[in-house]
Amino acid sequence: MFFIIGCVLMWFVPYSINFAFWIGIIVISFGEVIYGLGFFAMREYPEKNKTVVDWGIYKISRHSHILAGLICVLGVIIIGWNPDSVMYIILWFYFIAYIIACHIYVINEDKLNIEKFGQEYKDYMNITPRYIVISKTRKK
Repeated sequence: MFFIIGCVLMWFVPYSINFAFWIGIIVISFGEVIYGLGFFAMREYPEKNKTVVDWGIYKISRHSHILAGLICVLGVIIIGWNPDSVMYIILWFYFIAYIIACHIYVINEDKLNIEKFGQEYKDYMNITPRYIVISKTRKK
């Protein structure tokens, strides 16, 4: 639902090739790299699909896929930099609502993972930050 709303809002934001456009492309590229690292970490050991993935990017962030999506949406907003446009301001409000919705989703995903993996996931939560903000010491 949020994805569809975001696409509709972004359709009405005028884009032009300027400095903000290139900064936005760099931000989107960074988000895609994070997403790719998460994708490869999940597929690195297919026989371990019943354990907590705590290697690759998942050593740094428990929810790198969500982080990557937020970074990409931020990049798209930066591409359309135009503070005079009402639609652009609406897009920023959408982005804030999207962050809140993603955070609620992540909290629920943590609860589901605790139910699925038990103590192994709780230990993982204690050493790996939810996003990428604060790095904790690994005890392995």
